[in-house]
Amino acid sequence: MYAPCIISSICDKIKLFYEANIIKHQNFKGWWHVYHAFSIVNIPVVIEKRVCMVNWFKPDSSWIKLNTDGSYNGKVAGCGGILRNHLGQMIKAFDGPVKGNSALIAELKGIIYGISMCINLGYNRIWIEVDAMLILHYINNNSLFNAENYYLIRQMKQDLSNNNYKISHIYREGNGCADALAKVGCNLLEYAEFSDHDIPKVVKGLARLDRAGLPYIRNHDGIT
Repeated sequence: MYAPCIISSICDKIKLFYEANIIKHQNFKGWWHVYHAFSIVNIPVVIEKRVCMVNWFKPDSSWIKLNTDGSYNGKVAGCGGILRNHLGQMIKAFDGPVKGNSALIAELKGIIYGISMCINLGYNRIWIEVDAMLILHYINNNSLFNAENYYLIRQMKQDLSNNNYKISHIYREGNGCADALAKVGCNLLEYAEFSDHDIPKVVKGLARLDRAGLPYIRNHDGIT
């Protein structure tokens, strides 16, 4: 009854069962990391699609919500954003070109322009939502350590310091309105602002889905 001998015997049996095709790799579903404990090698890795639902949520009645995004297609960059009230109704939207060679620069420019738009419209309780986690890190962190974008980050923080704000992350699927505007912004020569009656049709359709509370589907890849 020596424990290491018992464990070794069990491992040998499981390996024999696997080699005899009595135990299959599907039996290890969710426990692929234990294969090597049984000296089993050359295991096929199965990639599973996991689905989750992503929703865009309306702000409280005393807040307005600003969704922004940036886009870079390898040649040109653009940004876009949309401002909505507690009913999910669009107040204003924008898109425009960005001088830069990265999506991060476009993201920062989009937030800065969006905050300026909110201030000009007289709003000072702003819920900002983005799909780039790095932006949250820059805003919530006291340092400005990113040398390349130091001045943009500083300007963004200065603009926010004069307002009541909160910021959150949303997956790209739920940030469809801002994403579509940013892609259009890549091909523009100057910034454009929209109201509900002249916003691009694709954005207007996505905004209606958000207002109705319909979810988006996001696929995750998982190893089993």
